[in-house]
Amino acid sequence: MRLLPVLLSVTALLGAAETASLDHAKYTEALKSFRQGKASALPALMDPVVEIRRAAIDDLRERLVDEPAAPLAGQVGAALAKVDRETARLLLAALAEAKATTTAPQVAALAAQQDSPLRAEAALALAEIGGAKAVPILADLAKDEALNENIVAALAKTAGPGVTDAFNAGILDAKLDLAGRTALIKAAIMRNNRAVSPSLCTALTDEALRLEAQKALLKLARPEDIPALKAAQTKVANAATKAALERLIAKLEKPSDK
Repeated sequence: MRLLPVLLSVTALLGAAETASLDHAKYTEALKSFRQGKASALPALMDPVVEIRRAAIDDLRERLVDEPAAPLAGQVGAALAKVDRETARLLLAALAEAKATTTAPQVAALAAQQDSPLRAEAALALAEIGGAKAVPILADLAKDEALNENIVAALAKTAGPGVTDAFNAGILDAKLDLAGRTALIKAAIMRNNRAVSPSLCTALTDEALRLEAQKALLKLARPEDIPALKAAQTKVANAATKAALERLIAKLEKPSDK
């Protein structure tokens, strides 16, 4: 999936186009003032003068990239709920570009806000920002039908240490909403994440997840998963799934042509 890069590139293009239509002298003067420390960019996000707002966003973006873990990141995250839509969109792109992990709670809150027009962008940005910690947050948001496809795309893009462990934990979490567990399985297929196959074997015994897990295993299972597949075959009651597992096991057991 390439939705997040598309989001960021489109945002950048829109920002560039809008910047080109600004009063360049006012914009340049404001940006110079922020860079020299003569004015503060955060309060300027609410400034009625568009050139000043845009200069403030660009100054903050540069500073976030340099210091994504600084307190400034949290302050920008807190501003998401206060600024206008276009400013919030550009700030989301800046946080995602900087991989400002400390802002994950604020970005998640925006994604969960049902009346926000930026829910999808926030979910996709969270995938870039949150790493493994974003996985359960995104999976929980999948229960919102209007956001579900965006959540699957976001989960497919989430990267970093511990992400696979978070996928396995979510797939096996009986307390997680069915939509969230299903979103994790669909995203695992998109990621070609073969390391979740043992968890999928376990999920086969859950009737609500059986078909999704079966479809995923047909794409992701490896020869080393054969013991888990055989164990699952003995536990699954559905005849069609038993037959599908039998065929899959036979395929995996057959030596590949060299």
